[in-house]
Amino acid sequence: MAIKLQQVRRVRRWMMILLLVVMIIVVFSLNVHRSYRTDNHPRLGNVANVDSDIPYCAGQDKQKFDLYTPINSLLNTHTTPYPLVIYIHGGGWHKGDKRNSLLDYYGSSLTAAGFAVASVNYRLAPKYHYPTQNNDVACAIDTIAKLASSYDIDTNNVILFGDSAGGLLASDYVLTRQDSPITVRGVISFYGTTDLVNQLQRTKRNPNAYKFLGTRNVDTARVASPLYQPITKTPPPFLFFHGTKDSIVSIEQAYKFYQRILAYQPSSRFIRVANAGHGFDDSGRSTKPTSDEIRRTLTLFALKHINSDQSETQAQTTPEKVQILLDND
Repeated sequence: MAIKLQQVRRVRRWMMILLLVVMIIVVFSLNVHRSYRTDNHPRLGNVANVDSDIPYCAGQDKQKFDLYTPINSLLNTHTTPYPLVIYIHGGGWHKGDKRNSLLDYYGSSLTAAGFAVASVNYRLAPKYHYPTQNNDVACAIDTIAKLASSYDIDTNNVILFGDSAGGLLASDYVLTRQDSPITVRGVISFYGTTDLVNQLQRTKRNPNAYKFLGTRNVDTARVASPLYQPITKTPPPFLFFHGTKDSIVSIEQAYKFYQRILAYQPSSRFIRVANAGHGFDDSGRSTKPTSDEIRRTLTLFALKHINSDQSETQAQTTPEKVQILLDND
């Protein structure tokens, strides 16, 4: 009887989470997949408290991050420290910035769900080559961990979120950093690069890999590629989103990496975004899932995997509707 009562309570908890996430999506509702590139949604800095340009390491050039904490949270009464999402921007390692419309679009939902969000800049190619960018991300995370108590952040409940080049940097961090001061509970990768050997072979069409590596050496490309890195410990769950029309980073390389991760972490998911190109710019095509569905799914993924010592039990009692996209692999 006690077990059944416990299960009922868990189901009710997940139903409440689902209801509140739907409320978040309604509040920040947009109907077109690429609409996060417009100004139709709230700026993250307008719906969250923000400390800007916090230096890390030597504070040189791009070595800064912004930290957003919730103003009003629908899912967190703030009786405990904030779980944290660390966002790493894309841009082919040679451009991009910690303040962008993608962060505004998805970050506003995450802060509404009770997460603090740190958005990290890193030094860019071609002035700086691999592994400068990787080391900058690691140093930024070290600094965030040192400052965590000042911002009431829970370093035991961290989600990494990266798009394109940032997806590679997030994946590299969880696979290679053995002495991390944070506990990464999940990784969200939007059209992330995983195979730099393949990217070098496509240099004429996309020179970004060469700009990043500073060499055409295949051995260096393999070492820098998450697809080929040894997996020496169980990785956290990954959530991949990748467009079926991506001509910059092939969906095939992303799926190969997903299959490697899945062998070690069965809670990982791969979601194909039909008709979407790189950056999810649909160029007028109808995409599925939509941006609203993606935002809902990544928010639920983050909520599901924080405090994930009990994630297996929670997954068993999660309502079916919550799992529709998470089970779409």
